This record gives sequence, C-alpha cells and structure tokens, in this order.
Amino acid sequence: MSANYSQRAYRHIRKKLLDGTVSPGSRLSYGTIGKEIGISATPVREAVGQLASEGFVELVPQLGAVVRELTRDEAIELYELREALESYAAARAAERISERQIAELTENLKASAALVEDVRKSGNATASQEIAKQFHALDLGFHMTIIEASRNRRMVKVVGDSHILTRIFQADRHEFQLEILEQTQTEHEAITLAIQSGETSSAHDAMLRHIRNSLDLTLAEADDESTDRWWAE
Repeated sequence: MSANYSQRAYRHIRKKLLDGTVSPGSRLSYGTIGKEIGISATPVREAVGQLASEGFVELVPQLGAVVRELTRDEAIELYELREALESYAAARAAERISERQIAELTENLKASAALVEDVRKSGNATASQEIAKQFHALDLGFHMTIIEASRNRRMVKVVGDSHILTRIFQADRHEFQLEILEQTQTEHEAITLAIQSGETSSAHDAMLRHIRNSLDLTLAEADDESTDRWWAE
C-alpha cells in the first residue's frame, strides 16, 4: 500500500513540475503535498527521493527538497537530447502511426488553434495564464503522441523526463506571446502533415527545426533575464 501511495505522490509532483506549478528553487513541503492528495508525508518523502535520483529535485541539508535550477549549458544539452530522440521519433511515426493517433494529433491541433484564436481576439500580445497552461498541456500531448506513435516504449519516459526538465528551465521566464503561439502552431501543423503523408525525412527535419527554434527562444529569454538581473544589481 505504501508503494501505491508513493507512486501517487510521484505522479502528483511530476504533474506539478510539468505544468509549472512549482518553480525552480522552490521548496517541496512533504506535509503540504500529502494533504493535497490525502496521504501522509512518508510516501511523499519516498517519491521525492525518487525524483531526486532522476535529477528533478535536490535534497539540501537544513532545507529539504528543492526543485532544481538548470544551468544554461544543461538546457543546451537537454535540447540536444530532444533533437536526437524526437526527430528520430517523428520519422518513425511517419512509418508507424495509427489512425487513432492521427486523430489525436488532428484534435490537438484544432484545440491549440482555437486557443491561438482566443488570444488574437483578446487583443493582447500575450496569452492569459489559463490559456498558457492549456496550450502547454496541448504542446506536451502533441509531442508525447508522436513519441508513442514511434512505438519505441523506452523513449516514452526519457522524452517525458526531458520535457519536465525543459519546463523547469523555462519556468517564470517563458511567456506565451501570440507570435510564439502562432509559430508553434505552424510548426506543429508542418510536423503533422509530414507524418500523415508518411514522409520520414520531412517529419524528421520539421521536428528538428521545431526543437531548435524552441531552444533559441528559451536561451534568448534566459539571456534577457540575466541582463535584467545584472542591471538591477
């Protein structure tokens, strides 16, 4: 039973990391997390230990569990990993994707397009927090559907973990501006078209461009943040 509770806590914290609820450097309270899902602090502590072994959390003396803060170099390495794995997965998906998974990608694109349109109609340059959260969830779902369509089960967790680390690095600095949402939507549509058409090289290259553009954006925002902090000091 304790193992089940520990896994519940593990999944709960992973979700919080993915949706940006907890930011880099923030402390994870075992008691608070336990209350959120109705369990004691002990299985939460076990879950945090697992997350620490996977590199998402640091156990700091006298402080406890703290969400990791990734360096710029670590972010680059992370995106290089995603380039290799997800571009390969997109090419394999073009060969192996099922009708159900094509339908999932199509529905995903419709939902994200609707969010982009909502932002356009609002007259704001940046999405609201709620729309940003929904768009991020759709973005993750899009990528994971393609990974699953590659039919390489070992990649599912590796890529899932890489998206958590990406989210940790982006937290509090990645704004969902309309221009970025539109670019992401266009790139997702290009990837989907290539996969649906069975064009392996096109699917590979479209995914590669998408991830490299995401890296460029993330690093630019991180550099801007560093410059602002330097001026503030």
